[in-house]
Amino acid sequence: MSSNYSGMQGDLTQRDASRTQLFAGTDFSKYKQQQDRPSSPFDRPSPGVDYSQATLSQLESQSDEQMNTMSEKINALKNLSLRMGDEIRGSNQTLDQLGNVFEQTSNRLKRTFKRMMVMAQNSRIPLKIWFIIFGVLTLLFFYVWIR
Repeated sequence: MSSNYSGMQGDLTQRDASRTQLFAGTDFSKYKQQQDRPSSPFDRPSPGVDYSQATLSQLESQSDEQMNTMSEKINALKNLSLRMGDEIRGSNQTLDQLGNVFEQTSNRLKRTFKRMMVMAQNSRIPLKIWFIIFGVLTLLFFYVWIR
């Protein structure tokens, strides 16, 4: 680390004398004039700008109009989001009811299939024969339906 700073003598916090000479002979008076100016354009009016009470009241009324317009838009968005929430809640209820109906229908079909299997076993006709009868009736139905 000492090799990096071998050219510097003394404490590391001391400034190099050659660096301060970079700005020697520079006129800083114009920069000082800029520092004396007001920090806000409203502190001292420019010669070409009129900030009379009429202008200020007109700007304030425009600001109020824009605030009112913004308020109306925010209220419209709020109403829209509330209606969307109501619609979503209604859709969720409908989906829940639809799920219940499908579950009930599935249970009915299972019970019907079990009864059909019990009936098929009690009739002493093999299950293959029942499927053949069902297939023939289905084909007959489609034949009549197509004609």
